[in-house]
Amino acid sequence: MWYGPPSCVGAPRESNSTAMTTPSVEVVRVLVVDDHHLFRVGLRSVVASDPSIVVAGEASSCKEAFELIDQLNPDVVTLDVTLPDADGTATAKEMLRRWPNLKLLMLTMHGSHYFVSQSLAAGAKGYALKEQTPSEILQAIKTVSRGETYLAPQIPPELAQSATPSGRARAQAEKGPLDTLSPRERAIFDLIVRGHTNSSMAETLQISIKTIETHRAHINKKLRVHSTGELIRLAALHGLVHG
Repeated sequence: MWYGPPSCVGAPRESNSTAMTTPSVEVVRVLVVDDHHLFRVGLRSVVASDPSIVVAGEASSCKEAFELIDQLNPDVVTLDVTLPDADGTATAKEMLRRWPNLKLLMLTMHGSHYFVSQSLAAGAKGYALKEQTPSEILQAIKTVSRGETYLAPQIPPELAQSATPSGRARAQAEKGPLDTLSPRERAIFDLIVRGHTNSSMAETLQISIKTIETHRAHINKKLRVHSTGELIRLAALHGLVHG
């Protein structure tokens, strides 16, 4: 979705004296990449409150994002970690391969240290969380537009080292969030991804449905997801969902 430049309001006042000129303000053009329509609407509203930033366009998928970058030449791209057709980290790497001067801000609900380190190692300049205040999100966009690193206050500052060469090497060897699951939780996770219901999992594993529900609650808490859909998207992010 593309948005043209805001229309000019009013006209310059004429004067018999030498015309006064107003210093031009450089506006940061942002491309929002997120598959949640309501979030994009909300972010556009937040950006509209700051005249130094403008939403140049929106994309709901990786494919749309690549097409719009070519068309719009944005200064900053806000990118979710999970997209319906791609892994956000891999997308960030490819974007920066094609457009080395592009500034990327990961803007997501996933606050896992693993995702932060992987994103920064991929070349993203910042990592912000959707739960942050509007003023913090605006500050994140401005910081990244200047080529500086931004981390949400909830994220330990030492994770910024993931953007260095040595940090990138460590990030490649870092364990993912799925490694925090116990063997039983991982077995249930795999069954959920394969489409099993609570009753079928209970039968397969020879445990009660109540026990299955307890394990699912623990899995959701560890992986910071709130629904089966989010869990499956996380599995897809790690290449665990196959057609």
